Amino acid sequence: MRRWMVDSFGDPVKTWRLEANAPDVAAGPGQVLVAVEAAGLGLPDVLMANDDYPLTPPLPFTPSQEAAGEIIAVGEGVDAALVGTRVLGMTEFQAQQGGLAESSVMRADAVHPIPDGMSGVEAAGFFIPYQTAWVGLVRRAAITSDDTVLVLGASGSSGAAAVQLAKAKGARVIAVAGGPQKAAFCERIGADAVIDRKSQDITATARELTGGHGATVVFDPVGGRPARAAFKATAFEGRFVVIGYASGEWARIALPETLMTNISLVGAMPVGFTHAQVRAAHDEIVAHWAGGQLDLSHTQVFDFDDARAAVERIATGGVEGKVVVRVRVPIAASSTPG
Repeated sequence: MRRWMVDSFGDPVKTWRLEANAPDVAAGPGQVLVAVEAAGLGLPDVLMANDDYPLTPPLPFTPSQEAAGEIIAVGEGVDAALVGTRVLGMTEFQAQQGGLAESSVMRADAVHPIPDGMSGVEAAGFFIPYQTAWVGLVRRAAITSDDTVLVLGASGSSGAAAVQLAKAKGARVIAVAGGPQKAAFCERIGADAVIDRKSQDITATARELTGGHGATVVFDPVGGRPARAAFKATAFEGRFVVIGYASGEWARIALPETLMTNISLVGAMPVGFTHAQVRAAHDEIVAHWAGGQLDLSHTQVFDFDDARAAVERIATGGVEGKVVVRVRVPIAASSTPG
């Protein structure tokens, strides 16, 4: 089979290598073997390539934390009736087996059936962004329809998911993005207002948009100076949700500042939850998708041979929505005559 490999740390455009004749893999106990239709990529794949991510696997490894495809074999302890099921979910990337391969092993308890009407490409970029948004906004920040949510990095995968999920929950959403094109993207996916951080001051504009009150919830996958500006636009008793550091550094917030404003710093990462909790969240998110509240049509798709171009798009900040690599056409489609 073919797969992409990371043999050494560094710029992924230079270090990712396409292996044309990799050995076949097999499902172990509690695992399923998936013929991958598409694999999702994100900033963590860039960070892992540079050994700058908490969950970076040991070398060598195959990139991609999430994938979608068809189960073609099961390991010990897994119901054989699952063979033939199209699924999406987390890959075994920490065990060096990510989704950027023609076949990938995944934990049986980490995959979910692809809903009817959702393509493999859409499914490959569905799980992580919306789980991240759900954990940050719903579980940790407990948003309601009374909230005004300020989303940093709103044109990126988790940011775009947060914009749409917050809207689905009835909140008002102010998106922050860099440049007119990304700002227009945020408007298309439903943001009530957009701040172009390249031409507008985040703090002043957010305060103006909220009548001086500030945002009751901030969703921050960016960190750095944008996060600092967003913190200063957080309402009294607001919740500042820490997601990541796409800027290269974490949010600069001094604890005494949270004391004086009664702002809660909330860490949010979609790991450590029980299978039942993850399943319940996923089902809730799928219900929003089925109800037309989540738009997956903005996925940026690359062919398998162009995976380096896909990761370069992420590394250079050119993302609008989710980046997905199409690995193969669905098995059923590929076997159809004509």
